[in-house]
Amino acid sequence: MARTRRGARARVRRWERPRPLPGPDHPRPFVEHLEELRGRLIKSLIAVLIASSAAMYATDPVIRFLARTSGGFVFLRPTEAIFTRIKIALALGLLITLPFVLFQAWRFVTDALAPGARRALKWTIPVSYVLFLAGCAFGFFVLVPIGAKYLLACGNEVMKPLISVDSYVGFTGMICLALGVIFQLPLVSFFASRLGILDPALLSRNRRIAILATYILCALLTPGPDPFTAIMLFIPTYLLYEASILTAKLARR
Repeated sequence: MARTRRGARARVRRWERPRPLPGPDHPRPFVEHLEELRGRLIKSLIAVLIASSAAMYATDPVIRFLARTSGGFVFLRPTEAIFTRIKIALALGLLITLPFVLFQAWRFVTDALAPGARRALKWTIPVSYVLFLAGCAFGFFVLVPIGAKYLLACGNEVMKPLISVDSYVGFTGMICLALGVIFQLPLVSFFASRLGILDPALLSRNRRIAILATYILCALLTPGPDPFTAIMLFIPTYLLYEASILTAKLARR
C-alpha cells in the first residue's frame, strides 16, 4: 500500500512538473511545427483576402491615375476588366497586410533563433518594409508616368496608342516590384558587410563595372526594348549602389 501511495505521488509530481518551453534547446515535434505553420498561413491568407476585398473600392482611382499618362485604356477580352480589378485589389491587399504577414513569419521562426538574431529581425523587418514601399512609390508615382509619357510620344499619325489595361497594369506592377526589390540593396549590403562577405573598398573600386552591370540588369528588368525606361530605372539603382557603399562602411565601423 505504501509503495502504491509513493508511486501515485511520484506520478502527480511528474504531471505537475513544468514542461520545457520550445526553443533551440527544446525542439518541438515536427507535427506541431506543421500545425503552427498552417495556422499562421491561414491567418495571413484571411488578412490578405479581407484587405483585398476592401481595396476593391480603390481600384477605380488607381486605374484613373494610370490613365492620366496613357489617355485611357481598352480591354480586349470580356473578362479582362474584372480580372484587372482583382489583380489590383490583391496587390493592394498584399501591400497593406505585408507587415502582418512578415510578423507571422517572424513569430514562426523566432523559436529557432538566437537572441541576437531576434533583435536583428525586430528592426530589419520594418526597415525592409519601408524600403519596399519607397521603391514601389517611386515606380508608381515617378518612373511609370515619365516612362509612359516618353514611350507614347514615340507614336505618330500612323502608329496610334491603343493600350490594353491588363498590359499596362502588368507593366506598372513589374516596375514597382523591381524597384521594391532593388531598394533593399542598402540593407543587404549592411548585413553582408557585418558578416564579412562584402568589402566596401571593393565596391568603391569597381564602380565602372557596377555601372555597366546595373544598366544591363535594369534593361533586362524593363519590359520592352526602349532604353529610356531602362535609364530611368538605372538612376535610382545606381544611387542605391552608392548608398550600399555607405551602409557597408557604417557596418564595418
